[in-house]
Amino acid sequence: MWAKLKIALVLVVIGALSGIIIYGVNELTEETIAINKINREISYYKDIFNLDESAVITYDTIDLDNELDQEVIIYDSNNDIIGYIYKATDKNNYGEVTVLVGITVDGILSNAVISSTTNTPTFAQIIKDKFIGNFSGQDVNDIEIDSRTGATYTYTSVVEIITDASNYYLESRGE
Repeated sequence: MWAKLKIALVLVVIGALSGIIIYGVNELTEETIAINKINREISYYKDIFNLDESAVITYDTIDLDNELDQEVIIYDSNNDIIGYIYKATDKNNYGEVTVLVGITVDGILSNAVISSTTNTPTFAQIIKDKFIGNFSGQDVNDIEIDSRTGATYTYTSVVEIITDASNYYLESRGE
């Protein structure tokens, strides 16, 4: 009986030490993880508007209370508006898809990217590689949608977010 109690005590100590170590590592890396997340998002912003990695941009973020989560206004180094990025997350049968949609001040879809997803990786990759780029250069008044992708749920989420972003742009920023 003492042997079992001794084993239980050792396991409790190991569990407590493991918890303390995990907590400590989390506290030490929390700020770095937050900075990396912001840098990754800024990198997406630059990609969406085909800017060099060295380009200097600033941005304002506006939280939205509709189908879209955020509107991000992107400025160049002269403080002129480059365009707008709309961020939204859609939930489908395979998980969530977060999409960033860039629209220029002229109402042209600059690009869209899937910034994160819990959908099946192979299906999400198909959309990233073959279909999401087809939206680039389209006018927000007349978006053409490909109906055959092989990744219906992921693509439907992307299309819904792009449609919502286009509608919001036309209602709030369009002429």
